[in-house]
Amino acid sequence: MRDGTVASLFSLMLLAMAMSGCISSDDDSSNGDVNEDPVDEDFQGLDYVECMIHEDLERCWNVLVPSTVNLSQQVPMIIDLHGNTLTMENQRALSEFDEIAEENGVIAVWPQGFDNSWNSGYCCSSAGELQLNDTGLIVEIVNKVVMNHSVDENRIYLTGWSNGCSLSQKLANEHSDIFAAIACMSYYLLDDPVPYYTPIPIMEIHGLLDQIILYSNDAIHLPNLEAQEHGAIQNLLQWADMNGCSGSVPDSNQPSVFYSVQSFTDCNNGSEVALVTLYGADHNPYEESYDIFTGNGGTVDTNGIAWDFVSQFSKEVQPEE
Repeated sequence: MRDGTVASLFSLMLLAMAMSGCISSDDDSSNGDVNEDPVDEDFQGLDYVECMIHEDLERCWNVLVPSTVNLSQQVPMIIDLHGNTLTMENQRALSEFDEIAEENGVIAVWPQGFDNSWNSGYCCSSAGELQLNDTGLIVEIVNKVVMNHSVDENRIYLTGWSNGCSLSQKLANEHSDIFAAIACMSYYLLDDPVPYYTPIPIMEIHGLLDQIILYSNDAIHLPNLEAQEHGAIQNLLQWADMNGCSGSVPDSNQPSVFYSVQSFTDCNNGSEVALVTLYGADHNPYEESYDIFTGNGGTVDTNGIAWDFVSQFSKEVQPEE
């Protein structure tokens, strides 16, 4: 540990909490602006909410630094983005990426969208109607967590559900220099490729029975004509084209009882592009139910599939092409 003992860091953390008012425990709300000084440097076992003012709005996020984090090393970080109408607390409980973080010694972050939504493109959110700069928000949150904790900046990953998945893909498109890989659930990239995008690994996970974001196309959001161009297969092929993958069809097919994985594995920059099709899942791809969405009933370890995919990749070392 770089600065003193665990005990002294804990004392400093408590003092910072008392002075700034912008960090809270699981049971407290968070109100003030973010402190410019780091929360702490390498303290493990933290679970707190931090807030700042972004575009004249208070924006908050939950950070988990599990007790399993190795304090002698820089560690991976994963950002988990909630769907439209959900909160960061809902997403954490549903995706169970806190368990992934604990098991693997990973820092996990759950940001909170404005009015429980994200501006990720043409679809259906208060944040989108206001044209909020949510990609800029997430990048700023990443920078804050990197400043406060010992994060390996070569292993920053994205995941999320629905509206949070489309924002994950928007972030991958616009900020491929920051994120090492993404694996998200139940939505598509809703923007055109930016000219400065460089290939990173992409996985999208989708239920065949999705009644909100259809597997075949996004026609539920018509009359927006762009929606006709988006479906799980189209999304796979678009990312394969963006990543310069070889061939017009996936070169890998891994079927199993409850799901299959089709992948382009020969892509530029050592990247891959994959689609996981869940045979028995609706819009909720996770094991647990949420609201009217029954999920996959425990048949597929969806968050485990996502983590196994992204955790293979680092920006530091890329395989030779």
